[in-house]
Amino acid sequence: MVKVKIFLSFEFDRDKELYRGFFGQAAKHSCHEIEDSSLNEAYRPHDNGWLKNAQAQIFRSDIVIVMLGEDTHNAPGVEKEVTIANQQDKPIFQIRSKNSTSGKVPGAGDVISWKWKKIDAKISECLKK
Repeated sequence: MVKVKIFLSFEFDRDKELYRGFFGQAAKHSCHEIEDSSLNEAYRPHDNGWLKNAQAQIFRSDIVIVMLGEDTHNAPGVEKEVTIANQQDKPIFQIRSKNSTSGKVPGAGDVISWKWKKIDAKISECLKK
């Protein structure tokens, strides 16, 4: 089992259940040993401390995954995290929950459905790069 550090980007005030669900399910369903490298604090505009923490956590991660809730595509913190991930050349992709109809986040890579076979395949693909 390969250990993978995942930075999960999500709309902090509205999608904590997606965050908890992802890591809870990962422990049961993933063929990878997934470690949480997420920031776990709300975006604070003009706060250099938040920005430095986000940069450090993304740097420590192997992959960045954006969880698409209903309003994720409008979340400024997610936009910042995606920008940081791209600046650091981190593999990135998006997961759409089965009930979500929202738009994707620009620059955050492919969108896949929340099915563990697909998630594991995408993680494996990212690790090869």
